[in-house]
Amino acid sequence: MTNKEIARVFNNLAAIMELHNENPFKIRSYQNAYVTLRKLDKPLSEMPRKDMDEIKGVGKAIGDKIQELIQTGDLQTYRKYADETPSGVVEMLNMRGFGPKKIQAVWKDLGIETVGELLYACNENRLIELHGFGKKTQDEVRKGAEYYLKSKNKRFWATADEDAEGVILYLKSKMVDLSLQAVQIERVGALRRLNPIVESVELLVAGIENMEQVFDNEQLRLVDKKENVFLAKTENETPVIIYTCKAEEFGSKLFKYSGSKPFLDAFVKNTEFTSPSGMGVDFKNLKTEEALFEKAGLPYILPELREEGDILELAQSNRLPNLIHLGDIKGVIHTHTTYSDGLNTLKEMADYAQKMGYQYIGISDHSKAAFYANGLKEDRVETQWREIDALNKTYFNFKILKSIECDILNDGSLDY
Repeated sequence: MTNKEIARVFNNLAAIMELHNENPFKIRSYQNAYVTLRKLDKPLSEMPRKDMDEIKGVGKAIGDKIQELIQTGDLQTYRKYADETPSGVVEMLNMRGFGPKKIQAVWKDLGIETVGELLYACNENRLIELHGFGKKTQDEVRKGAEYYLKSKNKRFWATADEDAEGVILYLKSKMVDLSLQAVQIERVGALRRLNPIVESVELLVAGIENMEQVFDNEQLRLVDKKENVFLAKTENETPVIIYTCKAEEFGSKLFKYSGSKPFLDAFVKNTEFTSPSGMGVDFKNLKTEEALFEKAGLPYILPELREEGDILELAQSNRLPNLIHLGDIKGVIHTHTTYSDGLNTLKEMADYAQKMGYQYIGISDHSKAAFYANGLKEDRVETQWREIDALNKTYFNFKILKSIECDILNDGSLDY
């Protein structure tokens, strides 16, 4: 497990213990462990036990739990509370702006045990009956529940891509064990098109006849199978769709499973893709996508551009747009430092930005209302400004820009 994954378990443990009115000092210690552990540079999994116990705010008890997580991937203390809590109530902890105290109130006082029931109760104005709620709070909870249900099971591309990489490494190790090193594996679907939000990890695997032998019911659990499509889930419940094909048709299938429906429909229409009468161009059994585009008389269209059908008009007239690359980025303007909840100092952030080839970096730590993230009061903002001014005098062709992530307060005013 990574440091961030271990830290997240302690954050979850603190939240679920708060649901059960457990010792506030223990809860605070786990919350502090979350903040500390996620900032560590050295992997906990490689750290000697004596060094682990010496980390400020860790100690023997938390050190034992870290060891348990590293060795088993689970924490019995968390499991104990999770077993005593309805799964829907645990799920509510994932809602933004809906903390353990309020969750406990709707669970214990109203008997609400799922996010769906919570939304229904909001629509019936039942939350305003609870102490500490009211119409405004109820409206915020309703918005939070609606957003959560709408975005449930969706992931940011970067998170999903990490999951995909983990699945690919797992599959490759399995292939080696089965003496199938020549098998091809590639990302497909929205993941390959680099969509900002994806619902599942989609992969194409070519050259294996018995795909079922790679599932172990732990790291990758088989859920369902439909012809050459396998539905699975990872340890963290990420949905995985695995398409299989023969090696000689990898290019054809890679194309098929990578494009969006509007793009594929337009491609079929524009190229007279294999008609029922047998006329038209046959794009089956091609080993590479490049061969497919060549056969269609089109320049290669990058996966990121296979979202809408009108891209084909640009391809036909050789007017495909150039994509933005990392080298085009001149700087970043939303970054946090150790002044608030960031993991690195102001100088470390600036120095690394220069190593990345950037010309500027915008520092935008939390404002004072974000007390949970060590938000900056006015005097600390001014201290940070002085440090920025001093650092800027030492840099050549690089600039640190002053900014702040300023909260909008309940009355509509700004934090500063």
